[in-house]
Amino acid sequence: PQAVRVDPHLADLGDKLRGGDQRVAPARHRRGASVARFADVSGAPRRFAVVGDARDAFTVTRDEVQGSVWLWRDGDAVHALSVTCPHLGYAIELTADQKAFGCPCHASKFSLAGAVESGPSPRGMDPLATRVVGEFVEIEFRRFRTGVSGREEVA
Repeated sequence: PQAVRVDPHLADLGDKLRGGDQRVAPARHRRGASVARFADVSGAPRRFAVVGDARDAFTVTRDEVQGSVWLWRDGDAVHALSVTCPHLGYAIELTADQKAFGCPCHASKFSLAGAVESGPSPRGMDPLATRVVGEFVEIEFRRFRTGVSGREEVA
C-alpha cells in the first residue's frame, strides 16, 4: 500500500489529465509541494486522482496516475472510497443530485457511505484507510479484485 497526501495545488494539472480530478501526490514524492490541510477537505465527496511511481523490472516512470478516490469529511473523520466499481472496474461517479454514487456502465448504485443499493455490483464500494497527520490528510491506496463478493486485495 502506498500512503498519499492530497495536494490541491496541483489541481490545474489534474484538470488537464482527468477532467476535473484533484491530484493526490505521494508523500514520498512531494518534493516540497504544499499539501491539503484537513480543513480543506469538505463534507461533500470530491474525486482526487492518485499519483505515484510505476515500476517494472528495469524502469521507474515518475508521477503516473494510479487511480482515483472519493474523499469527504464528517466532523473530524475523513473517509475515502475507491472510485473503481467492484462489478467490472469502471469509474464510479457522484450522481447529479449528489445524494449517491453510481456506475454508468451497468447502473450499480451506491449510498454515500459506499453500500450497494442496486445493480449487479457484488459488494459495496471499497473503503480506504485514512489518517490525519498534523493538519494533513493521508490515505492508503489499495486495489481490490472486481467481480467477487469478498474484498481481495491485488497488487
